[in-house]
Amino acid sequence: MKKALLSAAVIALSAGAAGQAVAAPMSPSARNVSQYFSATVQDAFILLGDTDDTKLVYYVPRRGGVAVQSPLSTSPIPRFQVSAYYPSFGFFAGEELTNLGGSLSTTSDLGALGLLQSEATAKGMRITPAPATKAQTKFLLSGYAPPNGRVEVKCEKETFQITNPTTGETRTITVPKCFTHEDPTQPYDLDTNVMYKFNSLPALNGSVVAQDISFQATTLPGWTNQLRTFMATGAQWDNVLSAKIDWEIKTSELTRQARFHVNWKSLFEQASAFAAFHLSSCVDIEVRAFFQRLVQCSAENECGIRIEYLQSNGTWGPTAPNDANFINVVNAVQRRLQDELFNEVRKYTTPVNGQVSNQVTSIFTLRANYEKLILEKNEVVYVQYNPGPTDFQAPTMLNVSCLTGGFEMGRVNWNMNDPGCRALLGQQ
Repeated sequence: MKKALLSAAVIALSAGAAGQAVAAPMSPSARNVSQYFSATVQDAFILLGDTDDTKLVYYVPRRGGVAVQSPLSTSPIPRFQVSAYYPSFGFFAGEELTNLGGSLSTTSDLGALGLLQSEATAKGMRITPAPATKAQTKFLLSGYAPPNGRVEVKCEKETFQITNPTTGETRTITVPKCFTHEDPTQPYDLDTNVMYKFNSLPALNGSVVAQDISFQATTLPGWTNQLRTFMATGAQWDNVLSAKIDWEIKTSELTRQARFHVNWKSLFEQASAFAAFHLSSCVDIEVRAFFQRLVQCSAENECGIRIEYLQSNGTWGPTAPNDANFINVVNAVQRRLQDELFNEVRKYTTPVNGQVSNQVTSIFTLRANYEKLILEKNEVVYVQYNPGPTDFQAPTMLNVSCLTGGFEMGRVNWNMNDPGCRALLGQQ
């Protein structure tokens, strides 16, 4: 006798990735943990839940900045340096250029990170940086990331007079100088030509989103005075240098669950009455209608079958989730129960080329399922479904700001006179 279901008292049917072998971040659509945190924290971080531990929260910083040593001291040390020099050879010999470099940190906003930690602790939760399978680092040297992948640009020619300090020979170099604008109603004022040389290390793949990114750069002539102004005021460098890291995080979807309560004695009684009404030879559409009516019943002792779904609050109820793939899995279980009750008797017909027949070629009769009838088994059939890991994209913007000093003043300092800059370090 063919058995479509196991005869154990409790059966677990898995489809896709039914269980979670390893704890991993949950997709925000499956578990929204951001709702437990303040608007300030939500503005600073993308938050993800965990597949196994409801008290664990993964975070992805939305913004980062210059890495700082001794951030809680009275004299924090930014990991950044900037100085001017006049090269004696090369394309821009005799021109004033600026060397700059340092490290940008994705977790430089220690004030926001501290707030996240305190809010999580107050709710009995723990935080940890999210694991990222891939990381793509882009340094935005024009200071403008186009929202639609395309920007309006205006270009003109710029001429440099280069004098060889040894021979005194002068030559002219013409280079294109292009501008864009962040606001289309404003003039083209963001220069796309900033760097003469630029090198950086990308964010690491297969690590966490808490990382430092180091870089070294040399600007083109004409930028030194503007950078000196930045370092005198602690201004933001967005029109000169910023960076963006696009993280790819493997997240899991919510595991859907359903269970069938099956009273085989009552089910066979229902099926016998139904088959007798149809002269013991039901067609496919009639059998489907029979099961559709049964699964809407709320008591398996009366109808033979009762189906329940695991609700978001952890209880079981009759409301099915809005997930078409999961419903297909549930329907597959119904078809397996159907195979326990009915035999399909198919009529052989000789195929005729070019003709399509809509004649009924099979009927269904009651199956003599001796085991279930004699033992009067009652079963609970559990169904679990998970589509498996999905890729979740999350960006982190890195900006340079709050820096003073450098150039002729030597050491670069953190602007402790600005309340916003102190707040970034977690200081009042």
